[in-house]
Amino acid sequence: MSGYEYDFSEGIKQYKAIMNGGEADFIPATTQMAEFCMKQGGHNGRRFFSDPELFVRGNLSVQQEFGCDLPDLVWDVYSVEAEALGGQMAWFDDLYPALDNTHPVIRDEKDLARIKSPDPFKAGRMPWVLEALQICRELSGYTHYIHYCAPINLAAQLVQFEKLIVAMQENPPFVHRLMTFIVEEVLAPYVNAYFKVLPDATIANGKDAVGSLPFITEDMLEEFSLPYLLKLRELCGNRPGVRCDNWWGDSFAASAEKFWETKLKVTPQYLKIQDPDCFRVGTDRARRFADEKGCALSFGAGTLILQKGTPEQITQRVHEYMEVGSRGPHGRKFFLYFCSFSAQTPAENVRIAIEAVKRFRAGDRPYAGQVFSGPDGIAPESAGGKGFMGMGVKALAAEKKEPERKKVFQEIYESIMTFDGGRCARLVTDALEAGEPVQDILDEGLIPPMGRVGDLFAAGEFFVPEMLMAAKAMKAGVEVLRPILIQRKSKPKGIVVMATVFGDLHDIGKNLVGMMLEGAGFKVVDLGVNAKAEKIIETAKQVNADVIGLSALLTTTMPFMKLIIQKIKQEGLRIPVIVGGAPVTREFAKEVGADGYGDNAPEAVEVCRQLVTRTPELA
Repeated sequence: MSGYEYDFSEGIKQYKAIMNGGEADFIPATTQMAEFCMKQGGHNGRRFFSDPELFVRGNLSVQQEFGCDLPDLVWDVYSVEAEALGGQMAWFDDLYPALDNTHPVIRDEKDLARIKSPDPFKAGRMPWVLEALQICRELSGYTHYIHYCAPINLAAQLVQFEKLIVAMQENPPFVHRLMTFIVEEVLAPYVNAYFKVLPDATIANGKDAVGSLPFITEDMLEEFSLPYLLKLRELCGNRPGVRCDNWWGDSFAASAEKFWETKLKVTPQYLKIQDPDCFRVGTDRARRFADEKGCALSFGAGTLILQKGTPEQITQRVHEYMEVGSRGPHGRKFFLYFCSFSAQTPAENVRIAIEAVKRFRAGDRPYAGQVFSGPDGIAPESAGGKGFMGMGVKALAAEKKEPERKKVFQEIYESIMTFDGGRCARLVTDALEAGEPVQDILDEGLIPPMGRVGDLFAAGEFFVPEMLMAAKAMKAGVEVLRPILIQRKSKPKGIVVMATVFGDLHDIGKNLVGMMLEGAGFKVVDLGVNAKAEKIIETAKQVNADVIGLSALLTTTMPFMKLIIQKIKQEGLRIPVIVGGAPVTREFAKEVGADGYGDNAPEAVEVCRQLVTRTPELA
């Protein structure tokens, strides 16, 4: 016994051994489960994430009850620094709070010049984080590491993701100045304040979901992410524990091994690979690489399998990851990661997952020798062809012969494929002056390249930035035509009301779909993020919508899709609804009564076309 109110001493000992370069006596399992603990304890979200003692006790009590190995404190990591810089928060009763970045903190160079460095002991909830970590130390004896929002992710929070991507292409000096400010004036003082209040601390862990593939490209990662993470470590006394371990996108990298080399630069203690990438790339391949490097290794079992998997499926995943992860000459430097137990994860599934860990340790291994992961494996949570944002779900078809186009239309096509919006606008102007019909310019010049972009995206050869830049180039050409279309009162192909559902402030995928719909001739009414059913229904009535599009990135907000669809039907509206988002599947769309499902932006556009023309067979 440790003598502390909450005793995690054995798990802490094993985890520390691995972090210090040694070997563990048994495989420790780490978690991310604050939202689950909040729900399990019956706490209000606003109070839970603003009262440090409630937050710590609420987490530790549930984690001890369920038999977790280590304390886990993962607050709304992507919000704290941006909130301290003046960002507005959205609070929810039963979800993580989130930054509402519909009104960016930094819009231009002037904003960047005016903004002040936050005081970690006074600004926003930075002091709350520092106090919570001290309370955790007092109650459990564990010096829990601080989480920080990694530089690129924080930049996206401050200026909005799409604008950041465009700036990387069009104004890289501004992005570099922004990143320098973030590292030198925000993150380094914050992390160093943590090391000051907890002198025995050794680790500061960055979270960087948006700074991962496929949200950014590998070139962007090398230029705008890696140097600033290394700079942050330098400004924090060159502590090797100043790291960033949760990059995903391994399965989208040109070479997984090269990507892992980069990961080890920012997290030298170990290599972490989490689902869905871990299952796609395969545990065997990752184990071989870690053995070659002699490094510690961690596999992360993903949110969806933990939330929706059967007992057998959860146990299979846990046991494969533990067996492969712990074998070989460096197998005792392996730990498991549950990423994550959310408010939507049934308590029974949490028990099953933790019990699976204990069964494996005790030698009860019904799936010994069985490896389900790898390029040929089919993850139960991805059955039916679900990819990440619709990427990697199909191979790129053989280059088909493009139809013969007039020279000007071919040049418009090429300008979009090379992301040159200025050239696209000039070519559209030239086409108009040459007497080309507006509809021909749309149908033969502007719309076809987006179909090709969609194919490249679905094949994993284009990432989100390429889609954004192509859509931006197309939009530049559409804007030239817009006055003519308005003057002629050209009827759009359909009116689509789009929204990210209540509780969710993510809009990258929704915005991509909106841009591509506009390029395809639809009128888009975008209600933004955190949209309630009443607002969506009211707007759909006002604009006489042909389709309603609902997006969600969080598994915790997916249930709101069902609620909205139910209310639409209760109102007697015969407006078809299409749903999409990273965790949303075709099966889920059917379960909630949606009329269509888009696994990626191009597919969503095609489904809208079918629904507007009242295709009898729904997508």
